[in-house]
Amino acid sequence: MKLVLTRQKVDKSWSCRTVTEEDTGPLAKLMLAAYSGTIDYDGETLEDALFEVHGVFQGKVGNFQELCSFAIEDQGRFVSAIIVTLWKEKPLLAYSMTHPDFKSRGMATYLLKSAINALLTFGYKELFLVVTDGNAPAQHVYEKVGFIPVE
Repeated sequence: MKLVLTRQKVDKSWSCRTVTEEDTGPLAKLMLAAYSGTIDYDGETLEDALFEVHGVFQGKVGNFQELCSFAIEDQGRFVSAIIVTLWKEKPLLAYSMTHPDFKSRGMATYLLKSAINALLTFGYKELFLVVTDGNAPAQHVYEKVGFIPVE
């Protein structure tokens, strides 16, 4: 999917911060919780999630964009996060994840809009993502923000 970037009005209901490689453990725990039991879950373990998140910081899915990747914390743990990379010099929403206990509160949309505004600050014009066909909750968020399908 692709989005032509425009400035987003961000509801200040949430507070977020950028994520760094030091957040590998908390991001992996969130990733496992967020994807477990969904269409994107294939029986991965915490060890698998740690490997996946470590790969993000090592460039497996493009150059990690710290200033465009954010997380929301609640009582010291990550409850929602978004990771943006540059894949072939184009911004890619590599991961968006929300803990199941915090779904449907607007956190993913808040983080996505925050990332869009950050990308605009750095002069980017588009954002791309890949979503599993049938992942209705994610597709809903992306379409609400204005993403359109591309080949």
